[in-house]
Amino acid sequence: MLKLPLLFTLVGTALFTSAQPSQFLVYGDMPYSDVDAKMLSKPTGILYKAAQSTPHDFVVHVGDIKSGAVPCTNTILKENYTLISQISTQPFIYTPGDNDWTDCDRKSLKPRYDELERLDFIRTEFTHTSAKLNKYTRQTAQPENQAWLHNNVRFMTLHVVGTNNGRKQILKSDKKIARAQVQVRDSHNLNWLTSHLNENLTAAVIFMQADIFAPPKHDKACTDTRQKKCDGFKVYKEALKKLANTYDFPILVSHGDTKAFCLSKIAAGLWQLNGPGDFQYLDIAKVTVDVKNKVTPFSVRSLLTNKTIHDCQ
Repeated sequence: MLKLPLLFTLVGTALFTSAQPSQFLVYGDMPYSDVDAKMLSKPTGILYKAAQSTPHDFVVHVGDIKSGAVPCTNTILKENYTLISQISTQPFIYTPGDNDWTDCDRKSLKPRYDELERLDFIRTEFTHTSAKLNKYTRQTAQPENQAWLHNNVRFMTLHVVGTNNGRKQILKSDKKIARAQVQVRDSHNLNWLTSHLNENLTAAVIFMQADIFAPPKHDKACTDTRQKKCDGFKVYKEALKKLANTYDFPILVSHGDTKAFCLSKIAAGLWQLNGPGDFQYLDIAKVTVDVKNKVTPFSVRSLLTNKTIHDCQ
């Protein structure tokens, strides 16, 4: 196992401290209704005011900027993106969710959209800003994937969505093309993940929409030849557990999609934060990364109640 310096990291000729705690806000799966839209709205929304009064370094929205029962029109997507991105003056990061594109072809929606066309729209509209964060970058091949460095903690987004990572319910796109695009997206995601982790880091936080740790319906991993009745997230679970075993620093996966609001240790060196949102938990999580705390390097509190968020089990 690779060992890391606890307090200092050498970058070029500059020596700097890396043990300072990092604090950020994260939420997702909203706005789903007028209720949470009002909570996020400035200047009087309760979540807006709570975010404004809480010290933090940046804000991340982990996808699903509208309910799955709401159509994916240009207007709705743009208006909701504006709403979620204005709750703080600190840098804002967004990674797409399945409600934002891959579920836009549901039969109950009017109008319905080809999901690949909606993915193009998401990339055209929401992936051209550059956050004012240290060593911030976007992946050229997949610009929704972002990475930055803060207090020598690596932060990044991976475009991993629900609906079995976009493999299920392909209702308007060509199924072969859509599933081939998932394989391409997986390849770009895994390359982004592995290329941004190294032994000099003190921690890593990875943001995605999908709850990859939820019990799968099928055990076998999806491959080029096995596209149905497979676990679209298995490749990520295996990669993350391998990385947590390789590097001597803690890794947190922060996601949305499922209803619990909780923090758990998944395996040695690997944690999961199931963030607030999705009707039941209309809140924002305040996360602190304290690499000096070897037992619990990640701590989470509710922005509205200030209560500590506990284990998912």
